[in-house]
Amino acid sequence: MTAPAAATRGRQGSGLDPHSDTFRSFSDVLYTGVLLFALSLPVLTWFAALSAGAQALREAREGDRHVTVGAVWRPFVRRLHRHWFVHVIAPTVFAAVVVLDALILPFLGAGELMSTLVPALLASAVGAVALRVAGAWREDVPARTSVALAWRRMSEDAAGSALLMLAVAAAGAIVSVIPLLAFVMGGPLALAAVAMDRSGRSRT
Repeated sequence: MTAPAAATRGRQGSGLDPHSDTFRSFSDVLYTGVLLFALSLPVLTWFAALSAGAQALREAREGDRHVTVGAVWRPFVRRLHRHWFVHVIAPTVFAAVVVLDALILPFLGAGELMSTLVPALLASAVGAVALRVAGAWREDVPARTSVALAWRRMSEDAAGSALLMLAVAAAGAIVSVIPLLAFVMGGPLALAAVAMDRSGRSRT
């Protein structure tokens, strides 16, 4: 067997193979991240985009297919049309609280450490709740039920919630160092929401 043939055989089915499941999943996450960035440009739609991205990644995994523009766009539009309070109003209010907290604390005499740490912790907590809701959301289930399930999981799965907070904090830190990664960062966060959607079909 020649060296190139041996190398090809060694890569077959591995993450280095562009046709492998690992590579396909990786490319889907990055592609989803780009779509989420585009849909989040109006700012107010950031959570609707994240929630739609999580659904697209979940369905792609369950159906053994790639993420498409339509797979993200259709649930995104449905969320804006049918569940605008949960996916637009509430996330905007929470995000505004985080931003105002970061702006006001320095004027209240808080030290530099507190002015940085408190908003970061608050943003991580809000982000973790957002990821919980995005992961638990199902279109065939009442909105109140999905939100209640996500909120219950925050305490029932404390370790998972802590990991989601760390994921949000890490995403913020990475983007602050390498701003260009903001174009794809929504994909890994949507994947984290899907990964932590434990017993997702249970509604009891």
